[in-house]
Amino acid sequence: MAEPPLRYGIIGAGVIANYMARVFTEGRGSVAVAVSDVNPEAARKLADLVAVKKIYPDYHQLLADPEVDAVYIATPPFLHKPMTIAALRAGKHVLCEKPFMLNQAEVREVIAAQKTVPHLKVLCASSRYHGAGIALKARAMVANRELGELYHVSYTQVTGAPKPGTTLPSWRNDPAKNGGGMTYDWGPYDLDWLSWVLGDLFRPRVVFGTMGNYFPLTPERVPPCLGVDGHYCAQLICEGGLTILWERRAAEHGPSRHTIELRGKKGGLDTYFMPMPEKPGLQHYAYVGTDELKTTVLPDAPPNWDDAIVHPIRELTAAIRENRAPSNTLEDNRRIHGVIDALLTSARTQQAVRIAD
Repeated sequence: MAEPPLRYGIIGAGVIANYMARVFTEGRGSVAVAVSDVNPEAARKLADLVAVKKIYPDYHQLLADPEVDAVYIATPPFLHKPMTIAALRAGKHVLCEKPFMLNQAEVREVIAAQKTVPHLKVLCASSRYHGAGIALKARAMVANRELGELYHVSYTQVTGAPKPGTTLPSWRNDPAKNGGGMTYDWGPYDLDWLSWVLGDLFRPRVVFGTMGNYFPLTPERVPPCLGVDGHYCAQLICEGGLTILWERRAAEHGPSRHTIELRGKKGGLDTYFMPMPEKPGLQHYAYVGTDELKTTVLPDAPPNWDDAIVHPIRELTAAIRENRAPSNTLEDNRRIHGVIDALLTSARTQQAVRIAD
């Protein structure tokens, strides 16, 4: 007999929650039973998408609903900590959108709260599933030491300007509410992908980095975000000597591009994180003899962005059903936010910063 579906309450009815809506109607074990948002129109729109009748203006009312097994939190980042801790105290499993928290100290508070209810699962909407086939192959090659001793990783993403007429909610330009710009919007994805693919090799200890604001393009495009960063470049020195060059730039006068390079003493690997079907999924490099560099394109299906976005709900449901830890753990997020905290400090002080344990 099939198990009954896991019942979710959705807190926050913005763009990402609407994007996620299909996972609750696809018939794969996760259903929505309640929606909460302070904007009644937004709440009603999302409730209609997920076929929900219960709408709560106050998320505490949703948390008190005995029919809710787990919550999906899709609110601005400054609300993530209080909502996650309140959900745990109410006996609910939690999937929280990225950035998981505003800093490592907040992650530690969530870890402490979860330790009082260890049977409850907490997961961040991570990027471990983006390009799952490609990432799985790269992870296996690293774990099996097919590249030899890994000594350098480069992760670079450059994105073009937003489309004319694009607008952003005001909270995105407020570090107190959003944490930052690119570092908080995309940084958790990048670092989680690297953490998963590199496994035990991802043990950053020192960060040296720079940051800058969004480049103001033209008035008809997104107004310049003066309070948050639009580009960053950091060198992460890991335990054991592996170095990671981690860089993102947005809204610049230049073409979009994205490449991830892994280099070891026996071979190299080029891949990517975002869906880019015009690129081969994985390119493996190794010298044959003494002077011939052999390039092998490893076949793989391009990543499916839509599936990647909704997969964290599927993963949390599976972790609950199987009574196991989610693949993205609280310790993963503690480490990720330690890197982001150190990057912000390094950029401000122009000094290398040791990551807090």
